[in-house]
Amino acid sequence: DAVKNQGKFVSDSEEFLQYYLGHPLGNEVEGQSSVISTDCSQVVDSDMTSLARMFLGPQEVMEFTPQIGSEADVIEAEQKTKYINYLIRGQQDSFRIIHGWLKDALIQKISVLKYEYYEEEKVKVKEFDNLSDDELILLTEDLKNLEDEFEIVGRDRDETGNYIKIELKRTEKGVRYSKIPLENFVVSRNATCKDDAEIVGDITLISKGDLIGMGYDEELVKRLPSKEHSVKDSNLSAVRFHSEGGEDISEDVKHWASEEVEVSDLYILVDYDGDGLVERRRVILAGNEILENEQLDHVPYALLSADLMPDSLIGRSLVEITKKTQDIKTAMYRQILDNMYRVNSARVVVNDMDTNIDDLLVNRPNGIVRTNNPTPANAVAMLQTPYIGDKALQVVQYVDSVRQQDTGGIIANQGLDSDQLHNETATRFKGVERAATAKVEHIARVFAETGFKELYEGMAWLVSHYHKNKVEIIYQGEQMMIDPRFWKYDHSIRSNVGLAASTDEALTSNLGNILTALLSFKEQGMTLVDEKKIFNTMDKIIKSMGMHSSQEFVNDPEKPEQVLMAENEQLKMMVAQLQQQVQSNPIAEAEMIRAQAKLSEAENRQQIEAAKMLQNQDQFEQQLEYDYTKLEVDAATDIIGKGVSG
Repeated sequence: DAVKNQGKFVSDSEEFLQYYLGHPLGNEVEGQSSVISTDCSQVVDSDMTSLARMFLGPQEVMEFTPQIGSEADVIEAEQKTKYINYLIRGQQDSFRIIHGWLKDALIQKISVLKYEYYEEEKVKVKEFDNLSDDELILLTEDLKNLEDEFEIVGRDRDETGNYIKIELKRTEKGVRYSKIPLENFVVSRNATCKDDAEIVGDITLISKGDLIGMGYDEELVKRLPSKEHSVKDSNLSAVRFHSEGGEDISEDVKHWASEEVEVSDLYILVDYDGDGLVERRRVILAGNEILENEQLDHVPYALLSADLMPDSLIGRSLVEITKKTQDIKTAMYRQILDNMYRVNSARVVVNDMDTNIDDLLVNRPNGIVRTNNPTPANAVAMLQTPYIGDKALQVVQYVDSVRQQDTGGIIANQGLDSDQLHNETATRFKGVERAATAKVEHIARVFAETGFKELYEGMAWLVSHYHKNKVEIIYQGEQMMIDPRFWKYDHSIRSNVGLAASTDEALTSNLGNILTALLSFKEQGMTLVDEKKIFNTMDKIIKSMGMHSSQEFVNDPEKPEQVLMAENEQLKMMVAQLQQQVQSNPIAEAEMIRAQAKLSEAENRQQIEAAKMLQNQDQFEQQLEYDYTKLEVDAATDIIGKGVSG
């Protein structure tokens, strides 16, 4: 009873992809024009440039904001913002995945991203050759100190030295996200959001070898049915790979470990324990075997739709909106071209009693046509076809203007005659541009407040529930120590896209004006501004220019080590200048001594501030540990990984 098996959802999805790719409509007539208008791809690709800049640029797309306002709340919100951005941007194939997620939402009614915690066993083989006996001993000692399991699977010795082949087994853990093809997504009908859907999940083909690597029993996996027993209910994959010859369902490697199994990862809302309350459970089904069945109060999917529909999980896409325009323009393009073919290759009306037909059938330059009629025009005449191109183009321009209103594409100056063209003004063009920009900004804001918000919240939920240790990262040039185990606050998420100016140039210009005003306020001694406000403005200017970090250019006044370093450099310059003055003016020696004392005091203060920062961090962690211990005592329970037992 899921959406993919009911109604027109799947067939519509196949049709939208075919329209974007410009496939034939199926109504082509042999011998006539079969051109396809590309409105759908034009609209999608033009919006993708802006959306990619917004969501894949250097700026932080989403930001966790504190709710209570305490120091611990603010620190945790800042840590979440930086660490979750680090995880999302730091994934190896992040650009391709997010780009595909965005583009699919413009083509299809809904686009799906899945985030998950994983533990997988990976095997790596390393070979060493021409090792001396000492090098072999050192290598053996190093292997004993590795956390990975290892096995020596090959060993030899000859006159050139020692050869050794090692198989390393490592269990990789972490969080990741991946794009789910629409044909694999499962959601129950009539859902308004993912949290009230009775079933949400995906059906994916996974090799038996990968299932074993995920920790499932080998004997159980071996007897699971391979994909030949699966029933396909969508041609989306075949449409997607049309240019490559269609979908390849054959097995390239004939081995049981390479056989693929249809695995359903489902999140079901059901009263499993019979207490009258529905709960969310995760059920992993492979063939007729249930691999997992556990309670999980989270649905790990982030969903995007370009045009949200009220009270419905599934919205509309730009292709769905533009499809009617492409149909009209395709029909008109074909008629215009057919008309031009007939005009340029007009047919001939001939009196075959007076005319040599063979002469007409041979088309050569300066050829003759023999006729017995004293008036050739009465024997041979061109069959005139009226040219409709100029009038049809006016209709095409009108259809383009309708498409502009629907999707926001800029069609400035189209549909104007030469007398009106000189009356065009920059003001009118800017108005058209602003209207088009507003459409893209609206889509960006919808994406940010729905799918991206779900992704950031979900990734934060995963790391706080599954991380077992501290994590050291380098984010935008700053070294940080993060411990998600102690995150305890619920933070709201603020979007940083779809706001203010839509272009980097306009945003930089606006921020430059703000910076000028702030500097003016500070010079006048007004309390409207402080150094942190100026730094925030500079930070946004630098990031809007495409730089990933502002730390390379300006110091953060809230970070004592950066401020003290700047102060030290200023004092060093002052001491150097006073030393030059002492050489020519002995009286200045006292000033130099005073400056050197200030420099020494600043360096000592820098060391003290660094020690305080470490102390504050320890106090923060101790306080969190105390809170968890108190919660365990009050609730008479054990919080795994935290508190006394943690």
